[in-house]
Amino acid sequence: MKGGVILIIFFALGFILSGTPPAEPRYALSDIPVESTSHISFESIKVYPDEVRIMQPGLQYARVKSDSMAPLLTHDSIVFEKKPTSPDEIKTGDIISFYEPETDAIILHMVIKIIRKDGKTNYVTKGIANERADDWLVPYENVKGIMVGTFR
Repeated sequence: MKGGVILIIFFALGFILSGTPPAEPRYALSDIPVESTSHISFESIKVYPDEVRIMQPGLQYARVKSDSMAPLLTHDSIVFEKKPTSPDEIKTGDIISFYEPETDAIILHMVIKIIRKDGKTNYVTKGIANERADDWLVPYENVKGIMVGTFR
């Protein structure tokens, strides 16, 4: 049921915006420290009975072609991304897409560590379903986008 998860989130957001009591909190436990913050404001998301509009300039979308981010993202999930404006915008826990020269592909993985050295910023990344971190460092210049939403 593609889009089911995101539709539930957007409908819940619609109830919050319409003045109904907020939903109960849910906690996701992880051994990875997360600094990630929302990259799209709640005010820019509009939920209507027959559509959802994200009023954010510069959004792009892509189709996931592997299961390295399962169970969050699986083969044929659709992700929405925004291009970061600076290295400081990317936080631990963010999911970024980046060009990886060793594989000559654009990869979508989670940032698990940020390394700043000599004025340059690099990210250590990992697929959620993978046992260990990726073998490469991702320079900020190779980042294509920060994931801000998904349809599955």
